[in-house]
Amino acid sequence: MQRPSFFAVLLLCLAATLPVQAQFPREGIVEIPNGVSAPFAGSWAVGFPEGEGMINGEPLVSCDQPVRLQPAGEHALSYLAPNGREILFELTAFSGRTTWFPPAGESIIAVWTSPEEFFSYSVTLTNGRARWDAPHVYRRC
Repeated sequence: MQRPSFFAVLLLCLAATLPVQAQFPREGIVEIPNGVSAPFAGSWAVGFPEGEGMINGEPLVSCDQPVRLQPAGEHALSYLAPNGREILFELTAFSGRTTWFPPAGESIIAVWTSPEEFFSYSVTLTNGRARWDAPHVYRRC
């Protein structure tokens, strides 16, 4: 039987000491329907996931000047940023989540974690892959 080399053992030891990458939700809770605008209606603060081992700073958007989401039909959403910029998104349900399609640019995947919070992941234009490791978290004001 062949013994593992020193380098193989060293690599295994180093891999064991690396921090485990956080796994963020990829599928929403069943209580909230996907692909429809009504659950998103309201004012939202935007920040980052919270948890052990995560560094959290100030939110990107606070409830003092929130993002405002309003239904623009059953499957469309008006996104009003604090700076007054408005974007209209078409919504579709797919794999337990809602995809927001803007008129141009990157789409967004929304994953509900509670009626008061959802994670959003941008989707790369070049390959269509979600940035699962870099979500923003929307918290209802």
